[in-house]
Amino acid sequence: MRLKLVYHGDFRLHDPAPYDHPESPARLDAALLGLQNTGLLEELERVEPGRAGYHSVFRGVHEEGYLRRIAELLEEAKRAGMAVWVDPDTYVSPGTERALQRVAGAVRLALEESGDLLVLPRPPGHHAGRSGAAMGAPTLGFCILNTAAAVALGLHAQGARVAVLDFDLHHGNGTQEILYDKPVLHVDIHQDYRTIYPGSGRPDQTGAGEGRGLKVNINVPPGSGDDVMLEALDFAKAKLEEWGPDVLVVSAGFDAYHGDNPMGSVSATTRFYHEVGRAVSGLGARVVVILEGGYSTGLERGLPAFVSGLLGRPNPLPEEETKSPEYAWSRFRDSINRLREVLRERGPSA
Repeated sequence: MRLKLVYHGDFRLHDPAPYDHPESPARLDAALLGLQNTGLLEELERVEPGRAGYHSVFRGVHEEGYLRRIAELLEEAKRAGMAVWVDPDTYVSPGTERALQRVAGAVRLALEESGDLLVLPRPPGHHAGRSGAAMGAPTLGFCILNTAAAVALGLHAQGARVAVLDFDLHHGNGTQEILYDKPVLHVDIHQDYRTIYPGSGRPDQTGAGEGRGLKVNINVPPGSGDDVMLEALDFAKAKLEEWGPDVLVVSAGFDAYHGDNPMGSVSATTRFYHEVGRAVSGLGARVVVILEGGYSTGLERGLPAFVSGLLGRPNPLPEEETKSPEYAWSRFRDSINRLREVLRERGPSA
C-alpha cells in the first residue's frame, strides 16, 4: 500500500483559547510526533488539501439550518477574538472557519484521488449529525462537520460500494444518523452505549430503508482489553468481507488506548491498533482514513501502530497484550449473541 498523508497547518487554527480543552492543536503534535518517532512520517507522501467552501461541500450531509448556525457562531467567535461555545462540550474559534475550509478541501481531495489516504483533520466529525447533536446525544462531542459521512456519501454518489469502519472509543452517532437509510455498510466498535457518551449504538440500531441491516454496532464492555477488542475486530472484519467494499472509509479513534484519556474504560494497546491496520489492508479496498478521537499517548503510539499495520510493517511499538476480566468477557459474549440475532432478523433489504 502507498499511503498519502493529508495534512495542513490550518487544521491547528481550531483553538480553544483562552479555555483548556482536550480537543486542541496539541493533538496534532502528538500524532505527528508518533509518526516521526517511528520513521513513518518520512515515508508518507504529504499532500496539502486546498481550501473549499465548507457550506457547499457539506450541503446534503448537514441540514441548511445547522450550517447557517455554525456560520453565525464562527462570526461571533471572530468578533469576540476567542473561542465561543456551540454547546457545553464543543467550541468554535476565530480560526475554525479556516480549518473547516481545509477539512472541506480534504473531502474534495478524497473524492478526486484514487489512492489510499490518511487524513488528520481538526475538528473531528463523527458525532456531528444532520442538524447537530445526533441520535439523542446531549452535545456534539467536540465535532462540527462530519468528514467521514461526507466522504462516504460522495463516494457512494460516484457509484462506489462503500463501507465505514469506526473504531473510536465512542459510537459514531453522527455518521450513523446520516447514513442510517443509505446503502452504505457502517460497522462501529465502541464502548457499551449504556456506559459512555453519546448513549447510542445499540445492537438493534441496524438501519432503515436502503440501509436496513447495514448498521452494525459492536459494543465492548468497560474493562475490555486487547483480547475482547480483537474478538470485536474479527466480527467487524467478517461483516466487511461479506459486504466487499470498493472503498473503506475509516473513522480512526485512538482514545481506547490505555491511559490516553479518562473518558473511557477500555484498555487497548498497540497490539489492537496494529491488527486493525492489518485487517483494513487485508480487505483489498481503497482506504480513506480520517482521524477522530485520541488525545495523548493513543495518538503517539496507537496511530503509528495502526499505520504500520496498514503498510504491512511489524508493530514498531510492541506492548504486552491486555487481558479482560471474566465479567467483561461474559457481557461481550451476551452482546455479540444479541447482535447476531438482530442481524439475522433484520438482514439487508437488498
